[in-house]
Amino acid sequence: MSYPSTEHDYQSHAQQLSLDDAAKVQFNTSSNWPVPAGWTGWKIRNDYPQPAPLKAASTPGDALALPLPDVKVESPWLRHDFRKDPLGYAKVVKEYCWEGNRETDFVVQENLTRPWFHAPWMHASNSGREPLKGLTYERPIPRLELAKSQKSGLQVWAIGFYNAPGASVFGGVWADPSKPVWNKHIKFPAGTCVFKLLFTTATHEEVPTMKGSPAWHAVIAVQDNAEVAPSDGGFRNTEPSLVRLLQVDWATVDERSPIGWVFGTFMYDGYLENISDPWDRLTAVGVTWGNDPQLDQAAVDAGEKPVESWINPIAEDIRKQFGGRRPSWGYNGRLNGPADNFISACASCHGTAQLPSAPMTQLGHLNHDKTKWIPLNEKLTMTCADYSLQFMIGWNNYTNWLKTNAAQASERDPTKRILLATPARRVVFQAKKDDEEEKIEKILSRIHIEEIPTRTGPELDWTRDDDE
Repeated sequence: MSYPSTEHDYQSHAQQLSLDDAAKVQFNTSSNWPVPAGWTGWKIRNDYPQPAPLKAASTPGDALALPLPDVKVESPWLRHDFRKDPLGYAKVVKEYCWEGNRETDFVVQENLTRPWFHAPWMHASNSGREPLKGLTYERPIPRLELAKSQKSGLQVWAIGFYNAPGASVFGGVWADPSKPVWNKHIKFPAGTCVFKLLFTTATHEEVPTMKGSPAWHAVIAVQDNAEVAPSDGGFRNTEPSLVRLLQVDWATVDERSPIGWVFGTFMYDGYLENISDPWDRLTAVGVTWGNDPQLDQAAVDAGEKPVESWINPIAEDIRKQFGGRRPSWGYNGRLNGPADNFISACASCHGTAQLPSAPMTQLGHLNHDKTKWIPLNEKLTMTCADYSLQFMIGWNNYTNWLKTNAAQASERDPTKRILLATPARRVVFQAKKDDEEEKIEKILSRIHIEEIPTRTGPELDWTRDDDE
């Protein structure tokens, strides 16, 4: 089991660094977790392009639109109609994301086709980036959820990538890493494309389609009980484990969509034949361009189906053949991927970036009528971080870190050192006056958990237009 220690050894120099300098160090930190001996650590790419000056919103009250950065922008997916040809749309996006990345094993710094970037501050939480591939802990998959042969609880780990138009949003907010500025609603510019690789601890014995799946080594969470995966990544193994590709998510800004985005997901499919490269053995699960706000529980019970999602019949057949406990890919027939929680949906989950305190999944149980949940949807007119959860999570990590370290600096207590600050809690070590080696039981007795604030966002007045 290992504990976090930043690559710049920030903890040992914390008292010598100003808060601004410490924030810059954290901004450039790839992972808080130590690189195992004999392995090479992963590096974040955060030299984000800068957006041009903001232009006025087209409609009063709309979010200010960031213009394209000063880079070549290609949007080949716009040649396809996601409603009439969702599969063609998805394939074009996948090829765009693969170009220059597949041959470099997704080390974006080596991509010679087009620039890609990682979201900032995704390292600073219990589930933050592990040190070998930059993966973050997404969620545990309960046993039997994917397939009747899935006898263990699975861990899901992922990493996301933003093209230059999307990354220009980070460049604008984090122009000064020590003093980021987010005081306006954010809208990602046209041309934005984001994709995410999701890996799991599943084997093909448990999930039949996983046979031959591409595998990476990663420092994942300790799992003492094979049947129950940990709820977060707060305790990590000291040695790497194999994780295998399960899912590929993507999202594009497309103004033809009622929510301004189109989302899609692929699943690894070892059943596909005559495909030599395992990274191309992907079956589209579906495409979605809205959240079907009219599809409440009464409508579902009356037999209505989503009209703003396309589910691939091939993927639906695979889900049914698996015989798992997942009743649909997403909530009430909406789209979600195999690694995702089926009581949510792509647009619903990412829509929570609009409100810092919004739940990502429904509250209560599915079988209780009074607690049934309608996901966030296009009727929600205010925009905070648009549909970018990675932006919101990174910002939350930063603000929680800032509050923790500012409070520590104000206390000026040399006997208290913060070992790990997360959005949910922090571990505090009370140092003794002598430096003699202590038994592990005594060390653990001096560790306690302190609650700190959860998800946060900018202080915005939702009742006013931006130009007031």
